Amino acid sequence: MSNAGQQTQDPAGSTHTPNPAGTAHIHGSQTAPYPPGYGPPPPLPGNRPTDQPQYAPPPGPPPGHAQAQAQPGQGYAPPPGPPPTQIYAPPSVPPPQFQGQVQAQGQGQGQGQDQGYAPPPGPPQSYATRDAPPAPQGYPTTAGGGGAAPQFPQPPPAFPAAPQGYGTHPPPQALYGGGGQYPPTTGPPPVPAQKLPLVYLGATIPDPNAPPTPHGVTKVPGYNPAKDAEAIKKAVKGFGTDDVALISTLVKIPVLQMDALAEYYVAKTGKRLIDVLDSETSSYFGMGIHALATGPLAWDAELVKKALAGAGTNEALITELVLGRPSAEVRMLVGAYRWRYGRDLAEGIRGDLSGAVGRLFLMALSANPPPDTAPVDQALVNVDVEELYKAGQGKAGTDEIKFCEILIGRSRTHLSAVIGAYGNKYRSLTKVIKAEFSGHLRTSLLHIVEGAKPKRVSQGYGVWRDAKLIDKAMVGLGTRDTELVWRVVRGHWDPTRMEAIKAAYQQRTRKTLEARVASETSGSYKKLMVAIVSGAGLGAVMSKK
Repeated sequence: MSNAGQQTQDPAGSTHTPNPAGTAHIHGSQTAPYPPGYGPPPPLPGNRPTDQPQYAPPPGPPPGHAQAQAQPGQGYAPPPGPPPTQIYAPPSVPPPQFQGQVQAQGQGQGQGQDQGYAPPPGPPQSYATRDAPPAPQGYPTTAGGGGAAPQFPQPPPAFPAAPQGYGTHPPPQALYGGGGQYPPTTGPPPVPAQKLPLVYLGATIPDPNAPPTPHGVTKVPGYNPAKDAEAIKKAVKGFGTDDVALISTLVKIPVLQMDALAEYYVAKTGKRLIDVLDSETSSYFGMGIHALATGPLAWDAELVKKALAGAGTNEALITELVLGRPSAEVRMLVGAYRWRYGRDLAEGIRGDLSGAVGRLFLMALSANPPPDTAPVDQALVNVDVEELYKAGQGKAGTDEIKFCEILIGRSRTHLSAVIGAYGNKYRSLTKVIKAEFSGHLRTSLLHIVEGAKPKRVSQGYGVWRDAKLIDKAMVGLGTRDTELVWRVVRGHWDPTRMEAIKAAYQQRTRKTLEARVASETSGSYKKLMVAIVSGAGLGAVMSKK
């Protein structure tokens, strides 16, 4: 007769209910019931006693069971509590390292290879399908139910498996600045997008972010700096300096070639070209030679520093460097100043200029007007004319900021149309500015307007104004040599523009610019300035390209 459901008493006096074979007991208590809604998991194919041999339990009771014994061929008894979900937490210890087949050991367990491998501690990690029994963690299941040879461990969670078609795990994503696909390891490299050349003051300048030129590679195709480097070494060798040789060598070299020459010179001599030239020249002649060797953008950054240095501000210099220029060039100047001196140009402006004139310059540093090639919006032109009238001669007092906003925030093409329309409807805008403003703010606004006057635009934006400024440096008693040097050198970077300035100067004064400069200078300084104005070789070199 079956004893199921009957109670028996052990020698210790504990009462037990007999269990079917394979049902685990908790020592000293009744079998743990399943919670409501849970039942024992259905046996999977291969896990039933009649399907195939099961894992032999390790010596002693299974984990989580108190003195429970597994029936031979039955595998483990179910653990207490509800059945686990599909994915088990990883075991606390790694799987044992098997070497061949390990026979199961322990009390009441069968011996021999038909018992399979001993299971790892804890439950299997997961069930791949419902038609296959779980395999030991990290090991594939074989047809006979036994485990295969141990495999290499899986990669750590922080490094996912390599995508299909990629050989190895990629480096951490943080090294590449974000997500995205990694470049393939085979095939030709992608063709980089072509960069537009950097143009400043009409001259193509070197890219400051470009990598150094590899050894043996010509930096500027078609230019060999060896001849010019040797000419400079010869000119500065021994006692005294051959100024004429320096002038004839440096004036004819365009900006990109000058950069290649400087790089070649330091590689050959161990000395920077600019340092050698500064030590061999002086005064206004030295200032001009230094400017030629430095290049337009770097020299403008130096001039900005000079304009803001000391107790006062060189108002004329800072005005010519920042106002009435294409916004792209102003942004390049801001970047060059920060790169060269490690300071923000806006901070320097705030420290030297205040009030409306300070606001004007800060607007110029951050302005982003439409390009000069954009079509003119006539409706906006009419609006700007009325706004300027209301801000100036049409009211008591002057709205200085409104003038600044319009003159800074418009393209030179648009501003030229505004100046013409304002003059046709009211009066000359330059006369309005002279009547309504004073001091540095007046000269700054006039500098902008005079560079975009419609009757002078055919010569080029600012050409007539720049010819006037060069003449102003030589008018009156004595010559303002510093102004003459920076205006002549800054104008010469673009040979076409320099020719336009010379034509405008002759139209204004009935004199040639070369003759006037020669009459106001002397010595090597005179030779240098005349050579720059006449384009002694520079224009010829550029015209051949």
